[in-house]
Amino acid sequence: MRSTKLPSSIERLLGSEPIAPPPFAFACSSSRLSFAAFEREAGRLVLGEFRGEELAPETFQHGLLGGPPREARAFEERVSGFVSGLGAPVREASLVLPDAWLRTAFAEVDQVSGNGQSREEMLRWKLKRLVPFRVDELRVRAVEVAPVPGQSEAHRLLLGFGIETLLGQLEAAFAAAGVHVGRITNRGLSACGALAGMRPESGLEGLVLVTDEGYTLVFTLHGEPVLHRFKTFSDSLPSEAQGDAVRRDVRLTRTFLEDRFPGEELAPVLLAAPEEAVPSWALWLEEGIERPVQPVGPDHLVPLEARGARPPWPELLPLAGAASQEISG
Repeated sequence: MRSTKLPSSIERLLGSEPIAPPPFAFACSSSRLSFAAFEREAGRLVLGEFRGEELAPETFQHGLLGGPPREARAFEERVSGFVSGLGAPVREASLVLPDAWLRTAFAEVDQVSGNGQSREEMLRWKLKRLVPFRVDELRVRAVEVAPVPGQSEAHRLLLGFGIETLLGQLEAAFAAAGVHVGRITNRGLSACGALAGMRPESGLEGLVLVTDEGYTLVFTLHGEPVLHRFKTFSDSLPSEAQGDAVRRDVRLTRTFLEDRFPGEELAPVLLAAPEEAVPSWALWLEEGIERPVQPVGPDHLVPLEARGARPPWPELLPLAGAASQEISG
């Protein structure tokens, strides 16, 4: 059986430890809590259980990077009730968060040596020059990725960052329910793990993930992430204005990819969006990036089956990606 393990840079981005099989994954956003349990059968990833429930609108504080629960104790009780209602005991799991909560940035460095406090200070110093957030309030992690042509420094890092109080309270809530969160990741990077094309043997691959909060663009080259960007819309923005914004954004993205990776052909871009939004989003993307756009389907995935009803692709892909890292052979 061929390996379907994630590229190491994505796998290790914001994790402390890999989870132990059987693979379980939770996802949490400002409006929803969900869970998926997967099993391995004859080289396939099989969805054995899925559960999701809505959260009250004011469960979390608001902010550009999200915010911690307004009532930590009440949120712990909500998570404990959710976990206790699952079909099998869960002791270790991955946690998938919105791209708005866990952001990424790329940085070039002369050297990547150092550990502990010195490495932490270096990462914060690099991040401070790249993002408009107070980095002393953030948890920052990094992995080295392949350099891009023409970069000025010897090494390239993929930085992942989120608000420490938010991440800490999420970990605490699951710990109170008896679940150790071994890996925290975001939707965009995790979803790549469920797509068979985004592997080291592949070339330049793209995914657009559309949710209620906004949309994420992820592009990889030979399995390494080279672009990851989250965009959000105002609730009052009409559809025509949304389309114009998407076309402009992906047009700039195409120009960036052509400039940084000359000679690399871009494969048809994959789209994971709510079913009713697929036609308009496919049109906007094709007009902007001038490449075919294909809605995600079974042919694009690692071998994946569902015993019952399959949840929508935007919800399933990140959970399956978090779990598919465990498939090897």
